[in-house]
Amino acid sequence: MPTRREFLRRSSGAAALAVLAPTSFADVVSAAPRRRLIKGGRFSSGVMSGDPTPGGITLWTHVDEVSRAGGVRLEIARDRDFRRVLSRKVIQTSAAKDHTVKARVGGLRPDERYFYRFETDGRESPVGRFQTALPPDSNRPVKLAFFSCQNFPHGYFNAHDLMADEDLDFVVNLGDYIYSEAYHSRADGTGVRDDRIGREREEIIREAISLSDYRRKYPLYRSDKGLRDMHAAFPLVSTWDDHELQNNYAGAEDDGGLPRGERYRQRRRVAAYRAFFEHMPHFTAPGGRNRLYRTLRFGKHVDLVMLDERQYRDDQPCGDAVAPPCAEYPQARTLLGTPQKAFLKRSLERSAATWKLIGNEVAMVPVKTGPNTFFTFDFWHGYPGERREVLEHIRAKGIDDVVFLTGDIHTFAAGDVELTENGEKVATEIVGGSITSASLGETDIPLGGGTVLKGNDANPNTPKAVTDALKSLNPWVDYVDFDHHGYVVVEAGPEELTATMRRISTIKRRSTSRLPDVTYTIPRGAKRLKGRRTGGD
Repeated sequence: MPTRREFLRRSSGAAALAVLAPTSFADVVSAAPRRRLIKGGRFSSGVMSGDPTPGGITLWTHVDEVSRAGGVRLEIARDRDFRRVLSRKVIQTSAAKDHTVKARVGGLRPDERYFYRFETDGRESPVGRFQTALPPDSNRPVKLAFFSCQNFPHGYFNAHDLMADEDLDFVVNLGDYIYSEAYHSRADGTGVRDDRIGREREEIIREAISLSDYRRKYPLYRSDKGLRDMHAAFPLVSTWDDHELQNNYAGAEDDGGLPRGERYRQRRRVAAYRAFFEHMPHFTAPGGRNRLYRTLRFGKHVDLVMLDERQYRDDQPCGDAVAPPCAEYPQARTLLGTPQKAFLKRSLERSAATWKLIGNEVAMVPVKTGPNTFFTFDFWHGYPGERREVLEHIRAKGIDDVVFLTGDIHTFAAGDVELTENGEKVATEIVGGSITSASLGETDIPLGGGTVLKGNDANPNTPKAVTDALKSLNPWVDYVDFDHHGYVVVEAGPEELTATMRRISTIKRRSTSRLPDVTYTIPRGAKRLKGRRTGGD
């Protein structure tokens, strides 16, 4: 099959590019004299592109080891050697933006590959590449990867080394890109490197509290070359989950739905959100403050609906414990918030794409550890009324070929999304393993009633009997891998969608060795995954 590169239409004609800075549309200077550029600095975080459309892209970098305000030159070209430069613009930055540089570029050609770099007076960034999205009438299949949950000290980002060599159109981040908390260290034997950012806290080593703390997290994570290489290779479509701010917070609650000792504060939330938008290649248009939910179209075959399941949610019920449903469980509560829920319904109903892919932070299928015991209430099953409302909308409107792409739970899994337990199937779900965050096989997991499933951080190896027992409690799940890390590659075409789980052999040393792939092939109209898997145990 031809690669993405072989589909590209090359042209030597220059495009009329529009370059806009997101925070102020007056921040771009059309001329680029060297005296206006910041002197020196370093581009230690590399470069990133994001949110590709047929005619546009967001480009990003960070200049460290500088203190003064000034300009950074952005160049966009058709070739890696920059012999055919299409645009040169100087973008202003300062300490107020943590010396991040971000611009939205328009006037590009659909389904084209471009190259870009940034420059100060004395330093050049690495070269990045990106590919614009397919035009709406394109019949070409779309190929993407999705990932979530990368905990810097717990392991090396080997999955990103592997991902950087894939043949992809773009990559999707489903949240927990950083961890505000440090749970692992070399001293305790579970870490391969240390995260010393933030205040000391006995039970979790350290945690980010201030704007400076949150800002420092992103360069720390990007000190891993695998992550930088992946970003330089592909555009990123991103959302967040809880750890970009604080574990298991509920954004609609003044106290985050957390005990007072967790030190959740509104100023902490403001700081975390600000650092995220400064350090990610997401373009927030005027009037769109902190909004992450959106739909991106890729040719005829993919509408990607990205959700924000953290910012607008009510508190999780039942103390968010591993427990049976409590008295408050049936009460009405929202995970998405009213505007986002309406957006999701509308996006699905209006979509003419072959595949409706939902960028989904937390599991849609129920997760149970006993016949009537849920594995906490942080997932969609903690919001049963809203879950049913969304799924009934999909059924009532006859919306086929909906696939939930899910992160958060640090487990590879695939299952059928049912309206009720063991009820009508309305969609499918593919869950990607974490990049490095502790898998269920690497940590002790409470099962309820005082029972704990012991893990082994050094050698995760969940017994098949345990896996089979948990699958029997969750019969809507077809496959699980509790032990390994990695990501999922999705290829969506006119007749079928394939989802391939790339499982890394280890995160405790530098390696791109991997286990055999596990692949699901989903034909159009299918709402059942069982019998569609190849590979795996």
